[in-house]
Amino acid sequence: MTDEPPPVIWARLSSQGRGPARTLDHRAITAVAIALADEEGVDAVSMRKVAGRMGHSPMALYRHVGNKDDLTELMYDTVLGELDLTGIPSGNWRADVTRLARETRRLHHAHPWIARFGHRPTLGPNARRFLESGLACVDGLGLDIDAMMDLLSTALQFTRGFVVQELGEVEAQRRTGLDFAGYQRQTGPFISQLLQEGKLPYLRRLIIEAEDLPDPDVVFERRLAMVLDGLAARIGRQG
Repeated sequence: MTDEPPPVIWARLSSQGRGPARTLDHRAITAVAIALADEEGVDAVSMRKVAGRMGHSPMALYRHVGNKDDLTELMYDTVLGELDLTGIPSGNWRADVTRLARETRRLHHAHPWIARFGHRPTLGPNARRFLESGLACVDGLGLDIDAMMDLLSTALQFTRGFVVQELGEVEAQRRTGLDFAGYQRQTGPFISQLLQEGKLPYLRRLIIEAEDLPDPDVVFERRLAMVLDGLAARIGRQG
């Protein structure tokens, strides 16, 4: 006979009531952990370090947050609360999904560490709000729930992939001390050697014809529009 897994953090918190704010509760702990992750990265977050910033012992935190997994769940959901979902759904699915994608990208730039989370469904209040709002945006299109989820997830997964690439470039610059223009200068001699061999026609076209340092906002909007064009064609609806 296997032991039953402990209830999820949200079930445990729901039994704690909604009394007046205290100097030490899961909300205060989460806020300090988010600030630490924003400053130093999520790997810097530990119960000991958060407790030190709050002037408490780690054991005091464990009475409110069971472990680090619970803490990161709380952190991720709290940050999702920063998404601006006002006026959604508006009745125009394409405009709404575009807005959700832009908000998702903005949130990842504000808190880069969240790219590590959200891969499993989470049941926090802000995650529930995001799910309900997102699916409401694509309701009324004659799709079953699986197809509704496909439409929404395709746009949002493109967004996450795009922003992970952006954040990867930021991390590469931090690690190497070279911005992208500096990286191009560093790799230029080897690329010239490759092009002289005449075996890479598409690399040659990229070097000669492609925009050198495209605006990432412009690229994001263009590629998101391509994704949405494909989704619109798939469902036969433009808005």
